[in-house]
Amino acid sequence: MHDNATSDSLAAIGDQIRRLRKAKGLTLAGLAELAGTSAPAMHRYENGWDRFELTTLRKIASALGARLEVRLVQDSELDLSLPHDRSGLLALLAPLFWDHELEEADLDRYPSWVLGRVLMFGDVPQVRASRAFYGDEAIKEAIQRREIDARTRNYWNLTLAE
Repeated sequence: MHDNATSDSLAAIGDQIRRLRKAKGLTLAGLAELAGTSAPAMHRYENGWDRFELTTLRKIASALGARLEVRLVQDSELDLSLPHDRSGLLALLAPLFWDHELEEADLDRYPSWVLGRVLMFGDVPQVRASRAFYGDEAIKEAIQRREIDARTRNYWNLTLAE
């Protein structure tokens, strides 16, 4: 699954999975069955989900006849630019709100709700931008929402304790 132009990006993994799946003539359900996961999970993986389990990635790679490569990259090698204004943050976070059109006023009115969605489903740039915008105290409040699963809550409690 190595593509030099995109191997550094978690988001590109989904594109690579889709490309390889289609090249093999597999449906989402077909690949999901071969990889021992569900079709909805495969759909999420192909569409930007960045919380892959390494074991699942290995199974998907195997089902696609591909090799999985994992590597660590120095932050200095990544583009860590954050949005500098509210409209930039809004544009960055909007894809996480599939059931509601996120509006700029929501950023101030419902910070725990916005952060809850980001912490549960956001990718690294979305989390970094939200953390810079809201701060750690707001994250501590947001992780107490009942929608936040125990794994996510534990992760952020450990992260913020450091």
